[in-house]
Amino acid sequence: MDITSDLPVPEELGDIGRPAGQPVAGNRQIHPRVAAVFRVLEDARLPWLLLRGEDDLAQPQGDVDILVARQFLPRLDGLMADAGFCRVLAWGHGSHRFYFCYSPEEDAWIKLDVVSELAFGPYQQWHTSWAARCLRRRIRHGSYWLPDAADQAWLLLLHLFMDKGDVAQERQELARSAARVAADGGRIAESVRRRVGAGLATDMLNLVLAERFADAPAIAARMRASWSGGAYARLIATANRTLRRSGARIQGHTPLLGVMAPDGAGKTTLLNGLHADVPLPTKYVYMGLWGAGPWDKVLNRVPGGRTAKKVYRLVRGGVLARFYRRMGKVVLMDRVAYDALLAGPGGGPLASLSNALAMAVIPAPDVLLVLDVPGAVMFARKGEHSPELLESWRNDYLMLAGRLRGSRVVDAAQPAEAVQRLATGIIWDSFSPAAGKGSRHRPPQPAPAVGPPSQAGPAPEPGAAEALSLHLWRLLDWRFLLPVLQPRTLGFAGKVTPETESALRLLDPDAVRLPAPGTGPGGRTCDVVLLASPDAGDMESAGLALEPGGWICVEAGRSLLQRPGPRTLRGWKRTLERHGYQDVALYWNAPNRERTARLVPVESGVAIKDTLALRKDVRFGALKAAAVRMALALRVFDLLVPEGTVTGRRPERNEQP
Repeated sequence: MDITSDLPVPEELGDIGRPAGQPVAGNRQIHPRVAAVFRVLEDARLPWLLLRGEDDLAQPQGDVDILVARQFLPRLDGLMADAGFCRVLAWGHGSHRFYFCYSPEEDAWIKLDVVSELAFGPYQQWHTSWAARCLRRRIRHGSYWLPDAADQAWLLLLHLFMDKGDVAQERQELARSAARVAADGGRIAESVRRRVGAGLATDMLNLVLAERFADAPAIAARMRASWSGGAYARLIATANRTLRRSGARIQGHTPLLGVMAPDGAGKTTLLNGLHADVPLPTKYVYMGLWGAGPWDKVLNRVPGGRTAKKVYRLVRGGVLARFYRRMGKVVLMDRVAYDALLAGPGGGPLASLSNALAMAVIPAPDVLLVLDVPGAVMFARKGEHSPELLESWRNDYLMLAGRLRGSRVVDAAQPAEAVQRLATGIIWDSFSPAAGKGSRHRPPQPAPAVGPPSQAGPAPEPGAAEALSLHLWRLLDWRFLLPVLQPRTLGFAGKVTPETESALRLLDPDAVRLPAPGTGPGGRTCDVVLLASPDAGDMESAGLALEPGGWICVEAGRSLLQRPGPRTLRGWKRTLERHGYQDVALYWNAPNRERTARLVPVESGVAIKDTLALRKDVRFGALKAAAVRMALALRVFDLLVPEGTVTGRRPERNEQP
C-alpha cells in the first residue's frame, strides 16, 4: 500500500440525488476508529466534511477522504492523535495530510487523507477556491457531514477525469449517477465551464451518460490541456514531483524493530511480510554477519579475513539503520548486535574487538522480538544443523529475552500470518499516539523471564543485568548439571572474572568468594561451590566451605603445562573421588567453555558421537571425529577432553565412613 497515492476513487457517492441543503438521517455503520475521528472534528466546532467513501465507513478499504477548514491546520495533528492516529509526512502532495491507525481486531490499517483545499491533477497542480464554499453548503448526515449533492457529483467526476484520466469499470455506474445530478448544474459547474469551456464540460457529461467510457481518456486529456493555469500549474507539478522523491517519513518517534532467533524460526519471512504489508515508510536491514558472499574463498585464506568481513557488514548495517531512522523510516532489522555476543567471545582478540564494535555501531532496537520455535520445527523448515542444536540455541535466546530491555517473545511456531499480525500490533504499540501519551518516552523495561520452566532462573537484583555482558549468561549453564537449580548459599573460587561474578550474584546476591584455606566463607557454609580453573588450595577451601549434602562444580581444562594438580578431566574426576565426593560425573563442554553449545556426559559414547555429527562441517571435522572414535574405543576420551565440567556431591554425615 503506497501512502503517497492520490485521492482514491470512492466505492459509492452516497445519497447523491438528495435535495441540496436537506439533512439526511445517518444510519450507516462506522468503524470505531473512524467514529473517533468524526467526534474530535465535531468537538473542534469548525467546518469539515467527508468528501467520499460514505458506504465504506464500516471497514474502510481505501482512504477516508476528509475536507477541513484551514483553521483546523494548526491543531489537526493533535486532534488526530487524540483519535488514535499518527501522521506520516509526505511532501509534494499539496494540502494532503496522511494519518494512519492500526486496528488489531480486524488486522487492518485505516488511512485518513485530510485536505484543506480542493486541487486536481496527478500532482495537485490545478488549485481551486471551492473548499470554503463547499464547507458552507455541507449537509449533516448523522454523525458526519457530506458535500451538497451537486458539489459531490462534480467533485467525483473531476476526480475521475482530472486526477485519474479514465473511468474504471467498477466506477462506471457511480459515474453515471453523478453525471445525472451534475447535469442539473450547480455552483461548481459554472466554475468548471469557465476553466475548460462549456462545450468540453458538456462533452464529459454526455460521454458518461451515453456510457462511451472508451473515449474517457481522450476527453480527460483535452480537459487537462484546457484547464486554466498554464506555466504556474506546470511549475507546481514539477515542484511536487521533485518533492515526492524524498519519500514519506513518520512524524515524531521512529521505532527500530529487531528480530532475533535461530535459523529456521522465520525471521526473514516475518520481516519481508511486514515490509510489504505495513503501510508505513519502512526499511529492511539485514545484519547477518556470516552470510555467503562472492569473496568468501579469498577471505577465508587471508588471516583476519573473516573478521574483516564481519566488521564491514556490521558497520554497513549499523550506518544504514541509523540513517534510515534519521530519515523517519521504521527500521526492520534482521538480527541484532546481541547475536554476535550470544555464542561467547571466542575467536581471539579480533573477534572480541568486532563484538564490542557491533554493540557500539549497531543501534539498540526499541522493540526486540525473540521468535520462539521448537528445535524440531526449525529443522523441518530449513533442514540445517540438527533439532538438538537448534533446541539448545532456542533456550539460549529465551534466556536472553528475559534479561534484555524491550524484548518480546513471540510464539513463531504458529502460521506466518498469525506471527505477522502479532508483530504488527507490537510495532503499532511502540509508536502509536496512545503509547506517546504513556510509555513511549520511558525506557523499555526488561521482559519477564521466559523459557522452559526448568531453566527459568530467579529475578535479578536491580542493576545486575546492566552490568552483565550478554554472552556470559552461557557461563551459568553448569547449574543445570546439579539438582539444585537455585542454591541457597553459593561460594566460588579460582579464576572467576568480575563479569562471571556478576552472573553468579544473579543466582545468589550474597554469593561469596572463598577465602584462603582454613578460614571458611566468613563463618557461612555453602550448599553449592563453583571452582573455575582451580588449584589445590581452592579445592581445600571448597572442602571446608561445602556443607554435607552440598554439590561442587569444577570447570577445568586439559593442560600438560599446568601448575601442580590434575592435568586432565580424568585427573579432576579422580581428585574429587579421593576427597570423598560421591556421584562424581564428568561432562564435555562442546566445543569449549566460552562457546558451550552442549554439555555432553563423557560416559555416553552415543552423546559424544551425536555431538561430533553436529560439528562435521567445521575445519578438520572429519579428522577430529576419527580421533574421537579411536579415543572412545581405547577408553581414553576423558584424557583428551579439552574443556569440561566435573560435578560431585559431598556425602551426608551419616553416609561418611
